[in-house]
Amino acid sequence: MNEFRTSPLNLPDGTAAKETFRFPAAVDLFTCCGAKSAGTLGREVREAGYGCAALYPEHEICTPRDLRAGRLMSDGILIPLPSAAKSDGSMAEIGLMSRGGEKLFCLPDGFSDLRRLRNLFCYAADFGCRIAVLPCLHELCEKGQISEGASADRLGMKGMPPAAESLAVEICLQLAEEWKTPLHLRGLTCRRSLDEVRRAKEAGQNVTCDTAAANLMYDDSVYTVENLRGRFKLFPVLRSAEDRAALWDALDSGVIDAVVSGHRARSADDLALPFEEIPFGSELMSGILGSLMDAWEAQKRPCRAEKLIGALSAGPRRILGFSGDAVPSGDTVLYRGADGWHAFYEKRS
Repeated sequence: MNEFRTSPLNLPDGTAAKETFRFPAAVDLFTCCGAKSAGTLGREVREAGYGCAALYPEHEICTPRDLRAGRLMSDGILIPLPSAAKSDGSMAEIGLMSRGGEKLFCLPDGFSDLRRLRNLFCYAADFGCRIAVLPCLHELCEKGQISEGASADRLGMKGMPPAAESLAVEICLQLAEEWKTPLHLRGLTCRRSLDEVRRAKEAGQNVTCDTAAANLMYDDSVYTVENLRGRFKLFPVLRSAEDRAALWDALDSGVIDAVVSGHRARSADDLALPFEEIPFGSELMSGILGSLMDAWEAQKRPCRAEKLIGALSAGPRRILGFSGDAVPSGDTVLYRGADGWHAFYEKRS
């Protein structure tokens, strides 16, 4: 059950919020600092309404010593996650770290060696830990800028086909199921990927998945000549309106377990480049929960509130294996005012 409740809330101007949801603090997954300092990101995480954010290992965290060092530097808001493999494709010390209590390990983005991936799933199966993979067949996406489709054709851009994701999802599901290894699929964007995950869950496979808030908020119709800015240079890319509707349906049915921010900050210099040269990333952390709720409202509430809230709070905790004191003991409060939805984090007394 998702533990959330509605309660009255008085706003600073003395008026009452039109609607309020209060629930155990939201947790973000696979957050990246990018060009932002950890201190700045930590403040933004709390200002956005999250209790904490689990950090994707932008630098290798492959040994218990690496992990201890990262956790010692953590302020309890940003929690480093361990790597599943090194940049050269060799395995991290999953066994030692899992014995220390780690439940979730991240495969490096762009990892494409299927033989080594199969070996990794085989090895990880002995420890019951979950391997997180960003599914993409990169050879199908070379020089891609946005999703393949009408917008890419209209703008004359190289597109990334949905099949690059859905085929990778199918491969990962089969390799993980061979060894009964718990699997997490990151950043799903298209209907066919969701259908694969749905079938796997119905067959009893231990698989979880997430989608980025941006993919619920926007579709590829935002790509116009006027909008070719860093704000929409996202990966995973925005897909069609039909795929966005499928994401909301999958959220409502429980196929999607978590909604993530997708945060990976870029420098001002990077964002000033021509669209094709801007690195993929996202600066959506500030105000993201309110913006997500505004999109939910604008699309006529396409999923139940408890399902969306669960994907921000209970779902990420299950994926991480967090419980009790592992996350800050506070609440996220979502409220609807005259100018839309807002969020804040509130410590429990």
